[in-house]
Amino acid sequence: MRYLRDWACALVLWVLLTACAAGGNGGGVPEGDEAPPPESTPPPQSLLIPGETVEGTLEPGETDRWVFAALGDEGSPNLVTVEIWFRPSTASGPEASLKATLVGPDGATLTEQEGPITLPPYIVEQELPRTGSYLLRLEALSGTPGRYTLLVTLSRERYLTRPEVYRGAPPIQWPLDELPSGSSGFIWPSPRRAISGWYFRDPSNPRHVGLDIAAALHDPIFATAAGVVSFADVSGGYGNLIVIDHADGWQSWYAHLSAFSVVVGQPVEQGEIIGAAGSTGRSSGPHLHFELRHNGVPVDPLVYLQ
Repeated sequence: MRYLRDWACALVLWVLLTACAAGGNGGGVPEGDEAPPPESTPPPQSLLIPGETVEGTLEPGETDRWVFAALGDEGSPNLVTVEIWFRPSTASGPEASLKATLVGPDGATLTEQEGPITLPPYIVEQELPRTGSYLLRLEALSGTPGRYTLLVTLSRERYLTRPEVYRGAPPIQWPLDELPSGSSGFIWPSPRRAISGWYFRDPSNPRHVGLDIAAALHDPIFATAAGVVSFADVSGGYGNLIVIDHADGWQSWYAHLSAFSVVVGQPVEQGEIIGAAGSTGRSSGPHLHFELRHNGVPVDPLVYLQ
């Protein structure tokens, strides 16, 4: 009989222990001691080859990640240039903006730049002394930046403007019929008329959409036509940049300035001094980078300057 009682007690004890193990949090592990959840999947990264353009689309709140490799050398480091072009027709509007961040192999941020799609970030000649993989992040800050083209260029030599005088002549017929209303056309923006570097769509640099006009440091820079200043600030490789809106969809751009004498929203007259020539931004010496655009499309300034 005693043997039966001992056996029954043992059976009850086993049942109770089994029930406790199966209860609580379901696995017998004390709360707070569960195995940590697996790490989240890292964001996708796309490989790019320096010197070759790639395409992407930046949606609201998204971050695109591009990776490229560089061979660093303390004596002669690689210089990286990052250029981004957007298609306004795919964006939510000209106010859509983004941030470009360049991260080194050790995870340290080398540089960050922000800007709207009309003046997107432009990373110029950032030194890459290390050997390894570099990460370029493009983050949508506001709106829908939309479709873009990205080009990363590596070089051992810094950009130099070429001493050259343009000897060509404008075509007999101008490709556009109308000039800004109330103006006699566009006058030259500086006292000098020599081309010190690249000209429009130079065969050696087809992406160059302006004129590099010779200038001495602090030469006066003039408004080529009457209009309103829409931008006067630092802008990546342009350095100190002034943009003037003219009538009929025209704009004039004045880059690498050493000083401003106008502010955003200020009306200006043709021939009025708006700033001084300099060498800010992507520039190896004083000169004026000048662009002329019609409805957002760059045109050859030499065709229109009088």
